[in-house]
Amino acid sequence: GMLVVEYYERNDLRTNANRQYVLQIIANMLGDIKKKIDYENRVHRYAFYDTKTALANRNLLNYELERLTEGEAGSTRIALLNVELINFRTINNTYGHNVGDQIIVKVAEILEKLVEDKDMIARSGTSQFILVIPNLRDREHALTYANEIMEAFSRPVATHQDIEALFIDISIGIALYPEDGRKVDLLLRNVDLAGYNARFGNNRITFFSEQMQEYISDNTTLTNRLFDALKRKEFFLEFQPQVNFAIEQVAGAEALLRWAPTANERISPGQFIPILEQTGLIHDVGLWVLEKTLETHLDFIKKGFPPLRFSINISIIQLQRDGFVDSVAKLLQDYGVDPQYFELEVTESAFSVDPLRTVTTLRQLKELGVKIAIDDFGKGYSSLQRLYLLPIDRIKIDKSFVDDIEHDDRKANMLGMIILFSRLLKAQVTVEGVETKQQIDLLKNYNCDEIQGFYYSRPLAPPLLEEFLTK
Repeated sequence: GMLVVEYYERNDLRTNANRQYVLQIIANMLGDIKKKIDYENRVHRYAFYDTKTALANRNLLNYELERLTEGEAGSTRIALLNVELINFRTINNTYGHNVGDQIIVKVAEILEKLVEDKDMIARSGTSQFILVIPNLRDREHALTYANEIMEAFSRPVATHQDIEALFIDISIGIALYPEDGRKVDLLLRNVDLAGYNARFGNNRITFFSEQMQEYISDNTTLTNRLFDALKRKEFFLEFQPQVNFAIEQVAGAEALLRWAPTANERISPGQFIPILEQTGLIHDVGLWVLEKTLETHLDFIKKGFPPLRFSINISIIQLQRDGFVDSVAKLLQDYGVDPQYFELEVTESAFSVDPLRTVTTLRQLKELGVKIAIDDFGKGYSSLQRLYLLPIDRIKIDKSFVDDIEHDDRKANMLGMIILFSRLLKAQVTVEGVETKQQIDLLKNYNCDEIQGFYYSRPLAPPLLEEFLTK
């Protein structure tokens, strides 16, 4: 600027040449300033903002949390919500990164509509967002926020591609300041732990607790042990009878996977099956379950029992693997069994991602002659139109519709409506989780086909199942 002023003072600006010269100097200076500002803006954006969503990244998240927890500001209560897209990897692998990127942008847009001006959203990982809620009133305030987010994702999310809208399965871990950590790094670590527990635990919304570090450590140990469990023959099957309600005779049995690493130790399926799915071990273990069930079926026939229908749970991870149908066909052929005595159970969640491929795979399995059942019906997401198109032989009504049914008329009415809907689909109906005589008496008013639950029998090892059938 001083150079320009000096030039004005020393030179005659009445000539065009001099005027053009000065204007060029000014233009060059302004251009250099603009370039510098643009460069600094770009550096700032890359340093503090996510390129796909324009949300804050982990760096800006750290900076803002430091600001909120320092000095006088540190007296406020803050909630951190770790929102994780559980099925994002499956969507990415199925539809490609272009659709995956669109889903991330859509999720960011949904979250931005939910937050208030003072709140902050950061994209802290590939499929992870962290919401910062300052001036938190209490724990219930954070829970209400989390429930609103869950509700927002109860509907499918559309993309620009020519594919069906996709359900986004999310989990939410919550950590609170200052009780879950006064230091930012500890607070972020604890909300990550809460998110891990929400993703792999029983509750999709989970607050941080001191026991989580031990839980995650245990899960890591279980994962390491599971890799050799099949080779060490630590898995076995139990079979829960399915009873024809009208005549009270056994119509079939569900094969249930069990894991006993040692003689005095049994691990809950709720703990180890999610790990099998996460690691991909479910493919080999799932085929082992099918093979052992086929062996049990033939063994019972050899012992003089009539052919018994066996049900086998199939994971969505198995359905999505190329060659799964061929593997099932080969086992059925190798064992020389009649496929009509085998029923493959899939949960409603199998249709939340890549429904077209799932339906196609189920139709191919149906062509082999096996039966198809929808397990835990009413517990997950279902499109009625899609269910109408599925090759369903059986609907298994989730235990939650039976619990306390003797004291809840609304639940009883809902059960009746599900059974009626199943009839419209021309599907058989099995009611799961029946445990009491009162429940049995109530179910006599409904047109269900089979009962499965502790009222008739707990899951049984093959020798005990033989005894049960004999009686």
